[in-house]
Amino acid sequence: MIPVLAVAIILPCRAATPTLTTLYNFTDLGDGGFPEAGLVVGASGTLYGTTSTGATGWGSIFELIPSGTTWTETTIYDFTGGADGGNPIANLIIGKNGVMYGTTQYGGAHGYGTVFQVAPSGTGTWTQKVLYSFAGGSDGATPAAGLTLLSKNGVLYGTTEFGGTSTGCTAGCGTVFELIPGTSGWTEKVLYTFQGNTDGANPIADLALASSGSLFGTTSQGGSVTVTNDPPTCTTTNPCTYANWGIVFELTPSGGGAWTETVLYTFLGTTDGGSPESGLIIGANNVLYGTAFWGGVVTACPVSDYPQGCGTIYSLAAPAGGGTPWTETVIYAFTGHSSDGAHPYGNMAINSGGQLFGTTFSGGANVDNCFPDSFNGCGTIFSAKPPATQGGKWTKSNITVFPGAPGGGAPNGLVLSTGGNMYGTTILGGNTGGYGTVFQLTQ
Repeated sequence: MIPVLAVAIILPCRAATPTLTTLYNFTDLGDGGFPEAGLVVGASGTLYGTTSTGATGWGSIFELIPSGTTWTETTIYDFTGGADGGNPIANLIIGKNGVMYGTTQYGGAHGYGTVFQVAPSGTGTWTQKVLYSFAGGSDGATPAAGLTLLSKNGVLYGTTEFGGTSTGCTAGCGTVFELIPGTSGWTEKVLYTFQGNTDGANPIADLALASSGSLFGTTSQGGSVTVTNDPPTCTTTNPCTYANWGIVFELTPSGGGAWTETVLYTFLGTTDGGSPESGLIIGANNVLYGTAFWGGVVTACPVSDYPQGCGTIYSLAAPAGGGTPWTETVIYAFTGHSSDGAHPYGNMAINSGGQLFGTTFSGGANVDNCFPDSFNGCGTIFSAKPPATQGGKWTKSNITVFPGAPGGGAPNGLVLSTGGNMYGTTILGGNTGGYGTVFQLTQ
């Protein structure tokens, strides 16, 4: 799950075949293992990220510093699973003076996760500080997504997968929150509590902040819509209700500190996609772009035999006169066949030409060395190029396929860097035990 605000660059045209290079292989010893989040690029091209396990078993923060063709990995911080937090699985963001912010799923003062910062000291060391510990009640619990920073005042926005005041979900349906800096510390405020019905439930993806101040996001579950005009199955006398495949929402400040949630689109879990697990990108003309883990070709995901389909890339555009619902368009439906890829995962990136880049969790090569009991293939890197004329067809292309061990598998999305290189992590694979990798793709 990487930050939604993507780096906008123009990728150079090169005749050479894209080259996938492993920059680092995690060992799950002092350096951590199983990175479940993407990367962020800092000063001088340094890469920063997190691992879900580490020297203490509770995860770590790392940096990867380039020097010519060599990269040096250093563990910035090891979580203990106590008051400092544990198991970071979301992307970091970089604020002023190189300070980074993130979340942990667990740990903290109450065991329901934290928001933290890690700041450079100027002497090569870093200091970690918990900004907020979730109590697991109305304030939310177990954040699975990264944060979004409002740079003008340092406010942080995020979501929790569980908690809140709703009784519609066993452990709560999740929240959207803001964290406000002040002279005496940080103050958490819940902007919205999901109820688990038509308004969605269990957000696990990063938020996108629009220039208007609105927040856009997705929920992995919840949502409900009844269809009556889709024969032969769904008719006026035999309507079909599709529920619990997630939504796309907008949260708008409405004055007096209140926020209003608007459901922009409800997924059916069919050809349109379902269960979005990745953050949104705000493109030109405020069109939203995202991926759904399931749905698409609903006759099944043939490689892994999942009847819900292999996932989709989609766009969402507002009506010409405003209002709702927004119009969802499927840019591409993954087939799962080699070498197409299956189940898009991790946040996409976009360049200044509107071309999208992303990864699939599985698929690609016909191998079973990553998920022998569930998915086939170890994932891909793909691109989707917009049509030359409005209303035309997007062009989806595979850039590369992950081979699994020893080359990495189950990639977590991409970040684009100046010069056209792409960077990311894989949860699995590598030549030091299969604990994941950091990779570079050069085009």
